Amino acid sequence: MKFEHLVGAVVHDLKNQLQALLDYEQEALARIPKRYHTHLEPILQRTNRLKNDTMQMVTLFRLEQKSHFPMDDAWPRDTAADAIEATSLQYPGIRFSNDISEDCQGFYNETLIHLALITLITNSAQAGATQIRLTADDSNGLSVCVEDNGHGFDEAVLAGEKDTTKNEGSGLGLFFVELIAGHHKQGEERGSVHIANRKEGGASVSVHLP
Repeated sequence: MKFEHLVGAVVHDLKNQLQALLDYEQEALARIPKRYHTHLEPILQRTNRLKNDTMQMVTLFRLEQKSHFPMDDAWPRDTAADAIEATSLQYPGIRFSNDISEDCQGFYNETLIHLALITLITNSAQAGATQIRLTADDSNGLSVCVEDNGHGFDEAVLAGEKDTTKNEGSGLGLFFVELIAGHHKQGEERGSVHIANRKEGGASVSVHLP
């Protein structure tokens, strides 16, 4: 077996094991009295974070290997709802707003966009956001936007001079989302990511898919 295939298999198995662990923890949470939940919730949050990070590693590996990700008709509101559900356990103090119309439709790989939204929500949470709003526009391709009330982007990040606002950050989150957007293409046009600071405070990240 080639080394890259072995690594992919190990990471994939790790993801499955973490999901099983998360299921066991949630079952335990349902069985024990509520007064003990505060002791178990941090473990659930950490396990959920590890699972999401592992899914990101699996996807990065598959993108690097130029694996095929099939595109299909999809509904951004549902994709956003799944991403919120996947992160709300980890960030219980954040108020989420899914303001995407039920009629909004796109043509994309749902797994990839789901992971992109999880990544953007995580970035917002790490930037101090307490409110996160998701919107979408399908009038010209599909644009999905994640807005927050966090610290916003440094001017150096907006100017493309650095990759992250966090002092010790790697910038991997936005890079990952840009890879996902770029994987979606229509003719010569590829998906793209636009970042900005909101006048009201906080950041805005739009993922445009052709």
